[in-house]
Amino acid sequence: MTSSTGVSRVVYTPPALTTAQKVKRARAWADREVVNRLVVSRTRTVGRHRALPLDAVAAAMMLHALGRPPAMTIAGVTRTLWSMSPSERIALGFPPGSVVRYRCILSGFHALEEAMGAGFFVGHDHELTADRVTGEVDECPAGCPFTTASLDEVATGLVQASLPSAWTPPGVVAIDGTDIESAYRARAQSPTADAHDRPAADKEARWAKRTSTDRRPTELYFGYEAHIATYAPEPAGEPLPQLAAGLALRPGVRDRAGAALGILDALHNVTEVLLDRGYTTSRAVNLARPLRERGITMTMDLHSSQRGVRPGPITGSLWIDGALYSDALPDPLRHLEPPKIGDTATEKARARELFDKRDAYRFTPLTRRRDERGSQRWKGPALAGHLRCPNTPASMRLGRHLPTARCVRGRTCACGRTVTVPDTELERDRQPLAWQSTRWALSFNRRSLIEGLNAQLRYQVRNVNRGYFRVPGLIATTLLLAITLAAHNVDRLHGWHLARHRPDPWQIELGEEPSIEPLDRHTWTRGRRRPFRE
Repeated sequence: MTSSTGVSRVVYTPPALTTAQKVKRARAWADREVVNRLVVSRTRTVGRHRALPLDAVAAAMMLHALGRPPAMTIAGVTRTLWSMSPSERIALGFPPGSVVRYRCILSGFHALEEAMGAGFFVGHDHELTADRVTGEVDECPAGCPFTTASLDEVATGLVQASLPSAWTPPGVVAIDGTDIESAYRARAQSPTADAHDRPAADKEARWAKRTSTDRRPTELYFGYEAHIATYAPEPAGEPLPQLAAGLALRPGVRDRAGAALGILDALHNVTEVLLDRGYTTSRAVNLARPLRERGITMTMDLHSSQRGVRPGPITGSLWIDGALYSDALPDPLRHLEPPKIGDTATEKARARELFDKRDAYRFTPLTRRRDERGSQRWKGPALAGHLRCPNTPASMRLGRHLPTARCVRGRTCACGRTVTVPDTELERDRQPLAWQSTRWALSFNRRSLIEGLNAQLRYQVRNVNRGYFRVPGLIATTLLLAITLAAHNVDRLHGWHLARHRPDPWQIELGEEPSIEPLDRHTWTRGRRRPFRE
């Protein structure tokens, strides 16, 4: 809302989580099934027991992340526990009278890291046997419930554990990658060694290139790329909090399509994904085809190599910018330039008006896609009632509000024909909505939510930059980043709902009393340029 003068904007800030609320949420996260499976897989049944329970160590790491620390380190977790009262440590799961030491917390962290590396969710229900000569483990008998889980599934499960069961997520996600620079520098064997040939203390990190922003130029960095997913509403739906839905970490810049598929496989209920050109330029067998086999539609931006005019599957049809059109499409509408980033909203709307004019000449689905045959039936624009064509007499009676094709009566055209298109034809560049149309823009613009989430993690709310994680290795970094994203979700759910005078979903699940604390209030005024004076 705005102030009484209309110049300033009034901003309400909800109160931060109290220590008691953080303890309850950290303990509830540690009690989720995915965390329990990691704990059980590394709980000893013989020998000396651990000084501190693994579930309590996991809850302590979550509690430390909820405090928005300057760095996510084991030493910081230990200091957080030292600052707590004995009753609060007991509420986290630590035994009464237990002594918190750095080595015990570090040992628990390494145990959780090893459990993530093993990556299994359900154990065997029988004794494992192996060949005495070769050492190969024998196959499991029929009915064994053992199921494996990849690192992407475990990391996404840890992030999902931060969402209360009463909160129903939508079926649309947006995925994007952000660089996670390693805290360890690459070491050169000799002063003349090239930067890419230097062995590093973090052996799993790799050199990669990141594009320029207003904060830094295009440069190389040493570390990982975190592929993060967030939920997106329907194009005209209610707004949603910017929550992390999944996580996949890769060394350097590689396997982007595999990272996206790993997140989607772990979420299970996704029906649409929003991706940029960093993913969609992958080969069709690596991304477009697996998404189609999973029943997930894709809304994407097109690279210059994906655009242009190509011959269609039948005479009189054309592939233009990933969509099938009749060749009755006027020449001025065949080669259109998309709006630029710096254009105003009016300029972008005018540019998309030209793309919208293409829709009358576009083929539309005739029936449901035939999964068993791997094809889709399409009908021409005149047959669909979007275009008036002389070769389709019924279309000429539709009304003059529709455009009339330039086809000549009696000559071959595709306006009133049907065509069966195999799924493998131009499968990398196809999408349900016509590229750069108004409907496409409303749908694709939801991808800005993941950009906003990355900005909150990197600069606005947290400082997930170089030095925030100070552990080497892909699995260790994934574990700490997953806990950071889970803490961000808990914090974001609390603030987003309280700012809209709604109950926090975690308050409902934990049976807490509704918050009655008033919201902090401040005003924000856009700066005005002062006239230059000599």
